[in-house]
Amino acid sequence: MKSLTQFVVEINKRIGIDLPEGWQKLSDIQIAQRFLSGANEYFFQTYNGIGKTTFRDEELSYFSEFHKFWEAHHAEILDGRIDTTQTAIAARSLAQAVGKYGMEIFSVTLDTLGLPLEAVAQVRFLTANQDFREPPQNQFAKFNEDPTQFSARAVEEDAADFLRFLGTTRLSQTDKRLDFARNAARFLSGKNITAYQIAPHFHNNAAEIRDALVGTPNMGYGAKKANMFIRDMVELGVWPGLSHYDEIDVASDINTMKVALRTGILKTSIPLLSSFLDIFCSQYGYVDEMSAQAWRRVWEDWSKSDPKTAPRSPCLMDFLLYRIGREYCKDMVVRYACENGHTFFHFGDRLRNCRKCSDEGRTVPAIARARLLPCQVAPQDLPRFGGVLLLEEDKLLRTFDGLCIFEPACSPKSTEFHALDPPKSISVKGQTSWTSSYAHRGRAGGGMMG
Repeated sequence: MKSLTQFVVEINKRIGIDLPEGWQKLSDIQIAQRFLSGANEYFFQTYNGIGKTTFRDEELSYFSEFHKFWEAHHAEILDGRIDTTQTAIAARSLAQAVGKYGMEIFSVTLDTLGLPLEAVAQVRFLTANQDFREPPQNQFAKFNEDPTQFSARAVEEDAADFLRFLGTTRLSQTDKRLDFARNAARFLSGKNITAYQIAPHFHNNAAEIRDALVGTPNMGYGAKKANMFIRDMVELGVWPGLSHYDEIDVASDINTMKVALRTGILKTSIPLLSSFLDIFCSQYGYVDEMSAQAWRRVWEDWSKSDPKTAPRSPCLMDFLLYRIGREYCKDMVVRYACENGHTFFHFGDRLRNCRKCSDEGRTVPAIARARLLPCQVAPQDLPRFGGVLLLEEDKLLRTFDGLCIFEPACSPKSTEFHALDPPKSISVKGQTSWTSSYAHRGRAGGGMMG
């Protein structure tokens, strides 16, 4: 076990600072007391007069001295950059995928249940701004259940009842969700329009719609959700004739960021920090923005090299990228072995018996040895039955028959491959957030609660 003293020595060597004479006279406990007290004060304590920052048009005190430094310098420290060699490779990979599988791989798979376009717009506008965290009940089916729940007047008058109707009250951060629902309703009622009429109200201009959504405080429509909502409205046929559609970016999220980092189209000078150090989510916002820029560069490369297969807007790539990140880029393949020397793979860690021994009529326990990404295993070695992958029919991995379209960019089977993870965020506001976790000098304690 590495002691804190060893850690301090290593950090000083990395920085190039010599430790003072006599430091070895201090015990490990004395070093820990001094180091941890100082680190805690710098990273996690505030004080009167520390200064103010602005978050969503609200003035808030800095969380700590580190917060001030990180806010000012996070971009320089991370040094995010777009690798144009990798974007060209990613563009070719996407063009080849369209050539093999067709444009259907970009399709938005929301089931609108045949609702009129006006209803589709209203439901999507009042739900796309909410973070469900898990696949929710089909919200279009909820409209069939009670259309009156989706009127702007009803939502504005009783946002809590609307959220109960949607089934989101079991989720955390209720105050934030109430504001999002209420302010989205006010966005419509204040302009005396329905969601369907948003497009003509903003001159059928996709960029104007995006800017209006993002520019409305506390409505839940940041760049990601605004881009996603506009994409859905176009692809579902609600607003098919929007101008400036090519200005709408990929709706960047942890999945599209993950794929950007692993393909190498986006690179940083240091590994991403834990969210516990990303105070007020500066890193998350920066990587999110850089990821969208990187995917736009991929789209630009694609449009120049093969305009016949390139989609008309970068945002059309995001549903595919989201699915690759969510369904494909996770270590869901387990390598098993048995006492008879068999080695094989299976999806998940619940397999009890060796499949190869079972084929020979014997029951021998299977032992899980390692977890891998599907792309790190040869397609023919992935678990199959009758030649078909043991996955649901609608899974992307099955669509691509075990291949990853970005393998030329990622090289996942090479020793140089690193399965880089995307940044995570801690909510800035809410019950378990930065703004509820201030710790003050001289009072000790404080911090986040689970």
